[in-house]
Amino acid sequence: MKNNNILFVEPRGARSNIFENSLQHPLLGPLYMATQLKEAGYNVKVLKENLVDESTLINELILADTLILTLLTTSTLRGYEIAQTYRKLHNNGGWIIAGGIHVSCNPEEALPFVDQVVIGEGPPIIKRLVDRTIAGRIVTSSPVEDLNSLPIPDLSLLINYSKLRLIPIMTSLGCPYGCAFCCVTKMYGRKYRFQDPDKTVNELKNHFQLLGKKRVFFYDDNFCANKKISLELFDKIEKNNLNFLWVCQVRADLAKDDAFVKRMADVGCRRVFIGFESINDKTLNDLRKNVSLNEIEGAIEVFHKYGIAIHGMFMFGSDHDDPDVFENTANFCIQRGIESAQFLSITPFPGTEFRDKLDKSRLIYKSLDELDGFHVTVLPKQMTEYEMMQGILYTHEKMYSWQKIFQQIIRDLKFVLLSKNRSLSYKILKLVNNLKRNIVFRLIISRWKNNHREYHEYLKAKYSQTNITSSISS
Repeated sequence: MKNNNILFVEPRGARSNIFENSLQHPLLGPLYMATQLKEAGYNVKVLKENLVDESTLINELILADTLILTLLTTSTLRGYEIAQTYRKLHNNGGWIIAGGIHVSCNPEEALPFVDQVVIGEGPPIIKRLVDRTIAGRIVTSSPVEDLNSLPIPDLSLLINYSKLRLIPIMTSLGCPYGCAFCCVTKMYGRKYRFQDPDKTVNELKNHFQLLGKKRVFFYDDNFCANKKISLELFDKIEKNNLNFLWVCQVRADLAKDDAFVKRMADVGCRRVFIGFESINDKTLNDLRKNVSLNEIEGAIEVFHKYGIAIHGMFMFGSDHDDPDVFENTANFCIQRGIESAQFLSITPFPGTEFRDKLDKSRLIYKSLDELDGFHVTVLPKQMTEYEMMQGILYTHEKMYSWQKIFQQIIRDLKFVLLSKNRSLSYKILKLVNNLKRNIVFRLIISRWKNNHREYHEYLKAKYSQTNITSSISS
């Protein structure tokens, strides 16, 4: 078979991302497509750059007849570097295909580096792409209508798959909410597509056997969006005696259903990732989150009631944010016992409604790598860039201060002693995991502060110069 050796590459994110070294969770799109090609007789591998060293990357690029890059915004520039390296290794030959959210929104940008760009979802056309039977440099694919038609992804195709700490599972695609800052609906549409619970159970069994571990991350952008299907899945998990702990991403309004959250806890949910975004209702409305601060507060209470930890995700820099937002948000998280959180700069991802409606004069980033949430990329209205960056740093430092870590220990000890909603072993594990997680985040924030001192000093100098200019003018 010609062009038989296929290599999928997911480039590492920008080095400026403080969580870059811990991003070991692979995207599932490349694994679905790689499994399809394996079943069709191709020699195929999937390489996530965070899981390998440079020499492994080079060796695999040399062997590949076709290179397929999956690009997110913060991994795009690195992806172009890999494409250029591949061309040199193959004397300007070989074949390169690029897909993913970023190039789906910006296909023309990638053309100087690759042979074909795919807009949309790759699985329906992947075999024709590698067979080179689809003409045109920009190819548009249709969505996967039936998720049950996709194979169970073969995780053994991922180089160094044994390093995975959590098993990746995707049970749905799409989201109807259309938050203004989000790329998901642009790529996957505003209609939910669900996988049959029986297939999910088979997928779990398969991965448990391969990896010999039972910690799961449900990748769905909004897990439990269809509670009927979720309850069916929970019942089948219990019926098959699949005892495991899992984490997922949900919306805050899920917690309006107290009984459902209890059911999540009963079948092993240990942590939820929630994009709260803001504690300001005006900002939430501007971002079209379709959730209120009151609902956020209620969600925190309900998830904690059943021993489910919360990782809250917030963004700063909306037009309603003033310098008080940092102290107020940090206090909100600490007072309500949110176990961990990240605080990012609002980011104008290409292709989003937020970016399209933004006055272009307010875009102040120099490189796609800066669209990582840890650079100020939109000129704030009620503070300077330096105040914004210092506020993000301050909020993280307060969230992971020794005082806050000690307060979390006390909360977890009270839960161990007083709550009857989880087993004793689970409650002790929760305490230990929260402690370890917060100490790790504390170290990460410290390293970020040291490694990006030059950027912070640049903003400080710019801030000082602005003040001098303003003084002279007045």
